[in-house]
Amino acid sequence: MKRVWTMLALAVLVVTTFAGGAVTARAATAITYGPERLTGIPAIGTVMVHQIDAISLAMQVGQTAYVYSEMWASSAEQITLVDNEVNCSGAGVSNVVMGENIDQAGSPNTDRVRISIVTQFLVSATTTGTLTCRLYYRGHSLSPTGSALTLEGEFRFEDPSVGEDASGAAMQRSLPYGNIPVTDRVYTPILDATLTSSQTQVDVIAGMEFMSCDPGSCAHSSTRSDARFTLFVNQMNGDTVCRSATPAQLPVSVTRQTHHKAVLLHAKLSLAPGCRRLYAYVRTEYVAGPAGSIQGAAVNLPDADGSGSHTSAMTHLFALPR
Repeated sequence: MKRVWTMLALAVLVVTTFAGGAVTARAATAITYGPERLTGIPAIGTVMVHQIDAISLAMQVGQTAYVYSEMWASSAEQITLVDNEVNCSGAGVSNVVMGENIDQAGSPNTDRVRISIVTQFLVSATTTGTLTCRLYYRGHSLSPTGSALTLEGEFRFEDPSVGEDASGAAMQRSLPYGNIPVTDRVYTPILDATLTSSQTQVDVIAGMEFMSCDPGSCAHSSTRSDARFTLFVNQMNGDTVCRSATPAQLPVSVTRQTHHKAVLLHAKLSLAPGCRRLYAYVRTEYVAGPAGSIQGAAVNLPDADGSGSHTSAMTHLFALPR
């Protein structure tokens, strides 16, 4: 039998919480959830933050874990913001959120009535202890009427201990607060790191958040901002390229109604010996329509318990060397 989550809005821009209280972190390192019906999503002007679950991992100082969350949303009553946010604390600290708007059930935009949003990133332990990562749905209706939708997904430590650079640091970069207009070509984020001599291959993953109609102006909800995203990964010796991965490319078209979209890119490279510089970046190109932008970190996000606010990374790039 499906469970139903019912929420009541507390105040404008103050979160609502599950009537049963916060979810306690378990010893689990991976969970699946749903399908679950989430009701009482407030109208625009108020934000709901609902904790879905939590996972934990014992870590040693300097250890880096790979966190993965995939959230599926469907059967929305209204056009609704769906944010897949993960907050990690304890042995290490990291907050990351990716999201987009879902169309209401029955919309003629059939590709927008069931959506998948992936939030994935690295988090490093600054102390020895337990890392706890909490998964949240964050969102609101885009109409004066409240909404409901169905959520399901998976949340896990994809790898509890990933490779790091030659200095022992995680290979990850994220953009600070602020949007970067895409009116021609934009090269960001950029990862420039030193590999260890024992690493033989690397996966590079980019999570890009693309906003339509910014700084361009869209006259209608169906007006689109079109862009093309390409992830480049080079293994280098100084300024000389030793090997390059096949570029990962994805065309993206985002309507004013969808507003922003999470764009995922993944490239893999077998490493040549003797070349220890890893240089990876995403090129975003304007294609057509009103210009869009790449979103940086989200600031002043209400905490789940209503006690304050925090910043979560959005657009980011990281590497998994082996």
